[in-house]
Amino acid sequence: MLTLRALFGGTFDPVHRGHLEAAREVRDALDIEDFRFLPAGDPPHRERTFAAPEHRVRMLECALADHPGFTIDRSELDRPGRSYMSDTLAQFRERFPDDARALVLGQDALNGLDRWHAWRDLPELAHLVVMTRPGETPNYGPELAEALEGRETDDPRDLRRLPAGRMFTVPVTPRDISSTAIRRCAGDGATLRALVPAAVAGYIERERLYGGGVAGDGAGAADL
Repeated sequence: MLTLRALFGGTFDPVHRGHLEAAREVRDALDIEDFRFLPAGDPPHRERTFAAPEHRVRMLECALADHPGFTIDRSELDRPGRSYMSDTLAQFRERFPDDARALVLGQDALNGLDRWHAWRDLPELAHLVVMTRPGETPNYGPELAEALEGRETDDPRDLRRLPAGRMFTVPVTPRDISSTAIRRCAGDGATLRALVPAAVAGYIERERLYGGGVAGDGAGAADL
């Protein structure tokens, strides 16, 4: 059996409890040895990020400080140009050619995978680990449906038998948290403690991110 290494991408602008809990559920479900948060550098699907890359990394460091099973992968921040996942996974394969590799993404993202750059390469570079929430269903266009046909498995051991190419679904608990709402709350000076770890809330307050500070939530040590 191969070692399983996973990338969980996003802008993490900011990272919040929903990200952390979903990641923990996926990691535990598949017993992933190496689970990496992958902050986007220059994401092609967005005009910009709201916090600078180093702020987003520092917030991830604050959030993950008490969770040694999670690490941060800076590949897209350190690579110039647009952050195309096909390039990231190709680089990941070069770094770990003898291990199994997985891309962790939500069902909504997978539904639109055929709009990603060089999307046909992605299943050949990594397994697709799909986070699903109640009410979410596959909604693939014809080309994407054809590309994914025959890849799905319900046996997690299949993700360690091959380095890439399979698709596995992990149900995760729905949480009504979004980075957009957190940025709005920060701008209004509202408390963020229920939405992000306390250390992240403290960092947002100290650095005056997202147009304001956090009002008196006593942020300090990481509180996941």
